[in-house]
Amino acid sequence: MTTKSALYPGETLDTIAGYPTIYNYQPSTQPTTKPLIVCIPGGVHLARIYYGGHSNSSPQDFLAHHLNNHGFNVLSLSYPLESTPSIMPPTAPNFSISDWGRQAATAAKKIISEHALPLSVVLIGWSMGGRILVPFTVSAKELGLSVEQFISFAATPGISGIRPNLYVQPTLGEVGCTRKGYMLIPERLGNFAQQISEMEGVNGGGIISKDVYLEEYVGGTPIRLMGLRLRLNGDGRSFVLDEVTHEEDSRVWDFANCPLVSALCPTGAMDASHAMADIATWGFILTYQLEGLVGKQGLAKVKETGNWEKLLGFVRDAPRRLCWSVEGNHFFFVGEKAAGEVADKVSKLIDEAAMFRRELDEILS
Repeated sequence: MTTKSALYPGETLDTIAGYPTIYNYQPSTQPTTKPLIVCIPGGVHLARIYYGGHSNSSPQDFLAHHLNNHGFNVLSLSYPLESTPSIMPPTAPNFSISDWGRQAATAAKKIISEHALPLSVVLIGWSMGGRILVPFTVSAKELGLSVEQFISFAATPGISGIRPNLYVQPTLGEVGCTRKGYMLIPERLGNFAQQISEMEGVNGGGIISKDVYLEEYVGGTPIRLMGLRLRLNGDGRSFVLDEVTHEEDSRVWDFANCPLVSALCPTGAMDASHAMADIATWGFILTYQLEGLVGKQGLAKVKETGNWEKLLGFVRDAPRRLCWSVEGNHFFFVGEKAAGEVADKVSKLIDEAAMFRRELDEILS
């Protein structure tokens, strides 16, 4: 049974867009007109990874605190998870990526309305949270919000097979199902705990103990978020092949509905896959997004004005300008030193993206 005592200070348990969620809204430490930053967690993780709150934790060890100091309001939002002790009703095992995008956008609109904030948003997606990019943006537009930018935090887009799924092997018999129909928490979380320990070494002190991490920061995940093309069987006790593909649910090729894409990419060997591939992955999506944004009219204009070579160089240089390296592993934004440095990079990356848009407009004018 879900009890409020399991919630951290500042957390709200709610039903949004028909599904349970826990969110944390932390206002800026100063008056601001900057976009609301919406933080989306990765697979099996609560959004607590952005703001902390466990017993004896330090706010300075988490990103939201430092973003507040940079003048940003921050909404961190957990998708439905099954956990012990239960912190939200385990009633959404069939929760999809499209549901996820709609819920997160609706929550953002709710917070913006309640606090009279500007109707602009910057979306941060960590790890599996990269799959929410297009569904969130589409839903946000329908709600009257402007998604100014997406920032990947070692994120994975909704492309099947882009990297081996390290939580489970994609065979039906090896994907564990809880009694409530969620994907079982995988044994691989020991590796994640080791990465947090590595970040503790980088930051010079404890952040989240392994026991607290495993008990309070993770949970069973709706299988349709995992990119395995599986869904809950009618018996509620196993998974079967989903008729909806991963690409269809995430709408990953819908470049016209992407905001400006940017990325913070880890460099640590413990997150080797993201360290090696993320700049190319998100640079690929950014480049095709820009191609669509320029369009036939833009091409005709630059040919008329003699700006074709300038545009070509600008687009080819875009991944360098908007996809940055950051020291650390998959949890590169956790720990006081790391969180402070990443918040500074986020602020600068948002400024760089705004300048980038202005320059593109000038080339196309």
